[in-house]
Amino acid sequence: MFAKILHGQHELRQMFWKYGVWGEMIIVFFLYLFRIFLVHKLDGMTLGYYYSNVFSFINMNNTILFLTIAYFTILAFLTFYSIILVIGIWRSSAEYDKSVWLRHLARIFILMVVFLAYKAVL
Repeated sequence: MFAKILHGQHELRQMFWKYGVWGEMIIVFFLYLFRIFLVHKLDGMTLGYYYSNVFSFINMNNTILFLTIAYFTILAFLTFYSIILVIGIWRSSAEYDKSVWLRHLARIFILMVVFLAYKAVL
């Protein structure tokens, strides 16, 4: 599946909406869900403060450890997926010959979708 997305082998409409918008939204939903659980367990501390000042593997709560690993794993997957997605939509839009405007709008909007995805979870 990732190889077909990377090479842009689907039509532009499917690449943009199915894999781009909806794919990013589903991953961001799960990432945001784990972020909420993690912040709730940290008793109001921000993630940045916790990982820079308090975080330690010694005497760590198992729940916080699980949520930390899950959060950073999903964040890494989001990064991997976003890179593949942008490259795939760029290639798919290069082969789209129905409208030059839609070709360029898809490229601009997918960059905006990726930017907003990271803005929502970081």
